Amino acid sequence: MKKLCLVTYTRKNECYTQAIDLIAQKLNEDFMGDFKVVICCEEMIHVPQSNYEIDIFLKKGTKYRKLISLMENDDSLYYLSIDNDISGNIPAIRQFVKKLMSQRVDIGWGCIYVDSPHGLISNLVGVDKLLSHNLIRPTLWRLGVGISVPGQIFCIKGGRFRGNLINLDTFLDDLALGLYVNVNNCKKYIVNKNLGYERPNNHFWGLWNQRKRWAIGYGSILKGVFGINKYRWKVIIHGLGYHFSWILNWAIAGLLLVKFFPICILYLIFLSIIIVGKNLKMLPYAFLYQFIFPLFHVVWMISLVRFLSKGDSNEYYS
Repeated sequence: MKKLCLVTYTRKNECYTQAIDLIAQKLNEDFMGDFKVVICCEEMIHVPQSNYEIDIFLKKGTKYRKLISLMENDDSLYYLSIDNDISGNIPAIRQFVKKLMSQRVDIGWGCIYVDSPHGLISNLVGVDKLLSHNLIRPTLWRLGVGISVPGQIFCIKGGRFRGNLINLDTFLDDLALGLYVNVNNCKKYIVNKNLGYERPNNHFWGLWNQRKRWAIGYGSILKGVFGINKYRWKVIIHGLGYHFSWILNWAIAGLLLVKFFPICILYLIFLSIIIVGKNLKMLPYAFLYQFIFPLFHVVWMISLVRFLSKGDSNEYYS
């Protein structure tokens, strides 16, 4: 039994990254060897030599199923889940893990931002991250209807979740996990600090396909819990908050446009400032975001309708 297990996930042609190794080295120092790394993968990969324990856990399927299966076969006290493409803010992660354990909470998370965005698409994704992490997610959790956990980095207490998570399969482990947290009133530790950076989509079609995949993940959760009232409405509210709020924004902007054009522009600039906060260099992209990014929400909506109109969803996860 280890006090902390860092879990990461690889797909085909991916390897254990230096960025994850750097995080692991510092955590191993903090926990004086009462620490290990588990790489969840679908086929054997090369494991570098290190001064801490690294285990391979072979399991096919989604990240959510891999995490559930790992906890069923492992007895670590805490699991720090970090996606393989993340570059960690190591000092913040070390402080975050220590404080989470000292407060004896069930789950904790922080903020994730994009790593060195360049070009229109990656900067729009950066704005979307700011909107999600700084406004939408915190607001929904404060209102008691939040079900979204940043899937890139989170830490959970094994004994609280082992054998208890909702039994379904989905690409969106962050929603499936967060839904359980909300409904079961798990104790949370949430920090308004950046714990790491992820590489954003740089291409139009990459972002397009990602939103289609997210729609399938959301649809699989909605299908899986639709018969349970306490789950169903929170999943629906999440979808409305994340993927339909742009309609309200366009309605307000349209009304102001009809009344007085300069007021409409001022409203959009003001909203852009709220979204980016101190990241003023992102302000032009936040303005453009309000016109361009709704396209990807429409893609999400159409993909969701197509998915829900089908019968069995197992084909998507094979």
